Amino acid sequence: MAQQLETIDETITINGKTGQYTGSAYPITSPGWNIIFGYDPHGRGILRYSDGSVYDGQWEHSNYSGSGKYTSKDEEYVGSWVDGLKSGHGKLITSDGQIIYDGWFANDKRSGAGTLNYVQTGVSYTGQWSKDVPSGKGTWKWADGSWWESTWGGSNGKTASGSGRTRRLFANGDLYEGETTNHEMTGTGKVTLSSGEVYRGQVKNSKRHGQGSFKTLDEMLYEGKWVYNNKSGRFRITDLAKGKVRHRNY
Repeated sequence: MAQQLETIDETITINGKTGQYTGSAYPITSPGWNIIFGYDPHGRGILRYSDGSVYDGQWEHSNYSGSGKYTSKDEEYVGSWVDGLKSGHGKLITSDGQIIYDGWFANDKRSGAGTLNYVQTGVSYTGQWSKDVPSGKGTWKWADGSWWESTWGGSNGKTASGSGRTRRLFANGDLYEGETTNHEMTGTGKVTLSSGEVYRGQVKNSKRHGQGSFKTLDEMLYEGKWVYNNKSGRFRITDLAKGKVRHRNY
């Protein structure tokens, strides 16, 4: 005879933690005996643990499964569960409300697309995650209005990794678009200054370094070799407004 779900209000133990369960469950009995040894939560129910934490949601054979909310002294999670683990879309908030993650989970860790907000500092990250850290394409933003769009990695997910493309807006309004190497703006890129002046060419450690051109607001174009933001050697200088070209050694 198939087991029938019952509505109970009983003290149970799940994964070594004891609490008061209210909801639907299968009775656990021994074959041939009409004696109930315990209960297997299944369906909708609330488990209030003795340590003060609470799970309110769907169950599947004693595991959180489906949609549910788990609240502890440290954090609150509302979202999807699979086999007792956070999996699917959910929202995780620390108990003080200062750190909020809204996105995807896999095997109890932030994985996939998601947004992390540090409320007090105004810092946020939106992008890809893997095993609880930013990993892949994403954008960090800061309270001063600056942001950095790149490919992220490293143990804390705050390292612009590889030689991927980067777009970074600085607090002073300067914008860099180009390559990143070892968390530095190094490679080939374009720098648009807040003044409107534009540099295109090689960069090293966020500075003009190597071959490149610099266009000023008065329509002058300087082409040549740069050494840490300074002109070096022979330059071609073009007055774009008049179409005149001259050369100068620096």
